[in-house]
Amino acid sequence: MTKGNFVSISGNSQSTGRPGDLEALLVTAADLAGAGLGDFAELESPSSDEDPPPMTGPTPELTALLNRAFNDKAAREVRTSFMNADSTIVVDEGVSERAAGAAATWMTDMRQVYAQCAAWTMSIGDQEITVQLVDPADDPSEPLKVEQKFGDEALMRTMLAGPVGQQAQITTLLVRDGDRALELTFRSLAGEPGGPEAARLATAMSKFLALAPGKFLGLPVG
Repeated sequence: MTKGNFVSISGNSQSTGRPGDLEALLVTAADLAGAGLGDFAELESPSSDEDPPPMTGPTPELTALLNRAFNDKAAREVRTSFMNADSTIVVDEGVSERAAGAAATWMTDMRQVYAQCAAWTMSIGDQEITVQLVDPADDPSEPLKVEQKFGDEALMRTMLAGPVGQQAQITTLLVRDGDRALELTFRSLAGEPGGPEAARLATAMSKFLALAPGKFLGLPVG
């Protein structure tokens, strides 16, 4: 899941310039302690600066949809990443601005991906990595409830990537506010349900979900 290991599962991992108006919408190191996230530190550079690899879906049409959605390019974007003290959880955040109407189109594409692709593969070198979508009804993060809280529209899903026993868990929240979009992605190894790793991830997710979308949307935090 970190660069060089697992690819970021988010719509656009290409870093661009860092215009101040967008950068002000990102979580900063100074925000962490007040949000109860003192175990996390900001990385010197975003952990997912590589473009997504080629993806293959169940049909040629879905293959085209996957690659279009995950390779979508924003007109402007800023990114940051955070990691906890023992390097077991990475949180990637991106704020982007797109041409008029393009953010809504991208969200529509992502909804189609999640609605029509229960699984797909990514080609990384000579490896084929399987990605499986977690049914929202089985996801303890309750994505359908989270989606109702934010912006003009929001979309949250969890994916598992890699072989059983070594799976990376990737949970991504997308929030659209007009022509701007937030991508907040949590990456970790998939732990046993109800285990200590799962509990730690759930706690970190709840705090970042209270902090990052609120800052992006200009809502009171805390």
